[in-house]
Amino acid sequence: MRKVGLMIILLLMAVAPALAIGEEKETTEKLEYSFYIDPLAGPEKAEFEMILQNLGDTELSFEFPTSQKYEITVVDGSKQKVFQYSEGKSFAQAFETVTLKPQEKMKWVEVWDYSAEGKRVPEGEYSVTAQLRATSVNGKTVSDKKLITDTKIMYIPSENPVFKNITSEGGKGIYKVMGEVRPINGKFYYTVEDGHNQLIAETEVISGTKYPQWKPFTLEVSIPESKLPQNGSVILNLYERSKDGEIIHTYPVLLERFNPNK
Repeated sequence: MRKVGLMIILLLMAVAPALAIGEEKETTEKLEYSFYIDPLAGPEKAEFEMILQNLGDTELSFEFPTSQKYEITVVDGSKQKVFQYSEGKSFAQAFETVTLKPQEKMKWVEVWDYSAEGKRVPEGEYSVTAQLRATSVNGKTVSDKKLITDTKIMYIPSENPVFKNITSEGGKGIYKVMGEVRPINGKFYYTVEDGHNQLIAETEVISGTKYPQWKPFTLEVSIPESKLPQNGSVILNLYERSKDGEIIHTYPVLLERFNPNK
């Protein structure tokens, strides 16, 4: 019996280091990533930019149960839902994977035209929530949904009575702005700035029409590349002036965004 007991003790001593090594190999891997939404409320629509970033030094694979990668919900001040991204859409019912290398980003952009039940929503503050629909990362279940959920507040302006259907195209200082206009006095103005400097001074445009008749217009804008910002946005501001010379009915148009980190 003593010999048997001694053999058991020696066996346990021999196995113990192996057990310790096995425990070290099973140390939980730290997964570092972030997911957030940046809502931009324009005069006629909101643009939702969502960023998923791998913040660590390990490649990350995000597993999704369907082809839907995210959900976006907008609620008004009374917590009533006015927009849901997935509403009316269909998604493939198959597992999909998004893989990000260390420090890599992925961006998605969605647009909402402010309509709810066929009507434009009122001016005011709205809460925007985005949630990544991934169920696991590198095979590990995402148990804390706060890690993949972000909420921001945006202010939706009132509908502009003078400018509508405004679009812009171009880049690197050469832009074209198109839309419809119906100024009260038959003319309107625009300036271009980058948030710090005025790139184009006030310019008058004769529209050839007056309120309430709409008329298409096109503006061609040229800015020397040397004046363009390295970091920031180039904005064209449309507006008209009242009889007293006051700026009214301002309509900002994003021409180009410059960001070296994206």
